[in-house]
Amino acid sequence: MLFVLAHAVALLAGAALERAWPAGLRIGNVGPDVVLVLVACAGITRGRVAGYAAGLFGGFLLGAAGDGNYTAVVIGLMAVGFLAGQVRGTVFADHILVAPVVAVLATLVASAITLVVSPPSQFLPWLGEVGRLMLYNAVVSPPAYVLARALARRWPRRAEA
Repeated sequence: MLFVLAHAVALLAGAALERAWPAGLRIGNVGPDVVLVLVACAGITRGRVAGYAAGLFGGFLLGAAGDGNYTAVVIGLMAVGFLAGQVRGTVFADHILVAPVVAVLATLVASAITLVVSPPSQFLPWLGEVGRLMLYNAVVSPPAYVLARALARRWPRRAEA
């Protein structure tokens, strides 16, 4: 239960950091999607169900924080958490370099869902933003993975009865 609380606080801090990201640190007016990266890291370290739940909570946090299509955000984050949970238990799940790869793939999945649910008015500028977002998320993902791994090691899963 403490893991859920700790991860909820991390998602809340990630949503606040994402909304308050300084303009000087943005690449082409694009900042990192910190909540998306935290949800993907929760899926990697805890599995599909935890990633799905983190995506639902993260989507609610971002929806409450303001702009954007609420439906696309929630569906995208839940899909990312569930799909990132597929990596757990594989050979690569404990390696820190899996985090940037999963962050790039998570950005592609969330962007594809956003493209279907609420298509942009101009496709090519949107595609450029997605490319910059993938780069930024790949850079932000290793510290998020270290945080998620520390939470998972601090509060390990109980053995199933």
